[in-house]
Amino acid sequence: MKYNKNHFIGFFFIVFLTAFLSGCSGLPDLLMHEFKLMPKRMTDNEALIKTQKEAFDNLPSHSEWKFFNPYLESEKWLDKFNVAKDELSKAKKLYDTQIEPMADRNEPEETQAFTQLVDQFNKHMYASNGAAHYAEKRIDFLVTTRNTADEKYKKASLQYENNLSLQRLFTSKANAAAKKYPNKKDDLAKRVTGLDTLVKESSDYYSTLKTEYNKNTSTNYAHFGDAVVALKKSTQKIAKYEDENSHKVDELYRSYVKVLADQRVDYYVVIGRATWCEGDYCGSGDEARFPAVKVDAKIFEYFDTLTLSSIAKYRRSWGGSDQFTLKIPQDKWNALRLNYKSGKSRSHDYGDYWVDSTYTKTYHKYIEIVNDKMTEKDWQPVNEDFFWKRYENLGMAIVTKPYGYYEEDSLKEAQPVGMATVAKPVIRNGVATGSNQYGEWRRSNGHSVWYYYGMYRLFGALVGPSRYSYNDWNSYSGRKRGSAYYGRNNQYGTYGSSTYSNTRYRNGSFATRNPGEVRSATSGKSRSSRSNPSVRGAGSSSRSRGPSGGGK
Repeated sequence: MKYNKNHFIGFFFIVFLTAFLSGCSGLPDLLMHEFKLMPKRMTDNEALIKTQKEAFDNLPSHSEWKFFNPYLESEKWLDKFNVAKDELSKAKKLYDTQIEPMADRNEPEETQAFTQLVDQFNKHMYASNGAAHYAEKRIDFLVTTRNTADEKYKKASLQYENNLSLQRLFTSKANAAAKKYPNKKDDLAKRVTGLDTLVKESSDYYSTLKTEYNKNTSTNYAHFGDAVVALKKSTQKIAKYEDENSHKVDELYRSYVKVLADQRVDYYVVIGRATWCEGDYCGSGDEARFPAVKVDAKIFEYFDTLTLSSIAKYRRSWGGSDQFTLKIPQDKWNALRLNYKSGKSRSHDYGDYWVDSTYTKTYHKYIEIVNDKMTEKDWQPVNEDFFWKRYENLGMAIVTKPYGYYEEDSLKEAQPVGMATVAKPVIRNGVATGSNQYGEWRRSNGHSVWYYYGMYRLFGALVGPSRYSYNDWNSYSGRKRGSAYYGRNNQYGTYGSSTYSNTRYRNGSFATRNPGEVRSATSGKSRSSRSNPSVRGAGSSSRSRGPSGGGK
């Protein structure tokens, strides 16, 4: 049986999965099965080496003996049988001294060590098997190479020309990008050098096979064939390298900004109920939960912090009238919009109600700007921790990747929309000058301000009525790296005084649901305290409350 590397990888993945699922009952069954096959595999491999050696000794009678005998001598094929025996000997020693004793102990905590030993064993067996078959496979390779030399040379020539073409195209593309985005000049030069090195390697292989091919009757088909194989592998590496790096260059021409356009929290309360009656015929009673009720933040906070084990009692009097007694304010119960008798058994005379659980669902709405196109996304659920981490970033860019940078260079700290796209100003006679793909510095009313070009004015539309000034840029450039930046006067973001001057945010879901915070922000009172809603991080709460007192 022949084993390959893919077999090893798949096998050991299954072994680890089995070990994880099997608990502590000994070594995994798959490993033990592999162990039990080892003696036969070694015996079979020993017989294989013997059979292949006998076939090797009879090669002089082979019809192609005259052709491949020179290669047999020069490449020392006979030595491969010593390699096969040596690798088999290593496998046997590993089995006798380590694998078998560990299998006898059959301790689950040795699973990882045993797996590694089996891996080593398989590698020795794979090497032994390959060495035993070397002469047989080499003959097939040489004969096939000779018989298809013209076809192989033609295909190799096309591969080589394609490699040169990819080199020319990528070099031109990288040089153009370096000219447009000089900040990446050195990096792009390294990428070009990397491709040059690979192409030089392929050129050497092509030179070898071309030289041998042109010898006609004296062609060394071992050198020719090996160079063909090496060129094919080199060509694959070049294609992969060029494709990956060409895509990296393309990233430089892509601008991307992700804006937190709106945010909301939906609050839910779940009420539990137990009902029963006193007669022996009643059984153990019923316990149920009303469907989750969506409430506002204040009602949620009330129930989320409530410590009462019971919020209401139900009792049917001897006269048949229902008595529903609340332990919480009526308006709080009314906010739940529940019919306390819904789904209750008519035969049950008693009931108890409690807060079973509370939970929240958090959502974001984004605007994405790719190059000069803006797309408004619909609401999407987000992880609660991520939601609160970004809570102060309303109306801000939470991802910015300007032109001339790779995706991994993206800025993921919250900052005013488009601020990272403003060109670094060059001060001439006390005036900020300079431009880039997005816009340019101009003088307006005695101040240096940034003007976006027509197609990029959408950045300004997402910020507010005023343009970025030199002072804004100067403050931004001196910010603490790795931290959110809310403007030199903290005027941006959820608590920013200028955020709600933009109707997009002023009329959004967040502003509608949180008018108090909007008033504080526009008055400039909330930024200093940076206070957060009291329900922040409330999360999902299971109260583990149930019927208490008087129930069955």
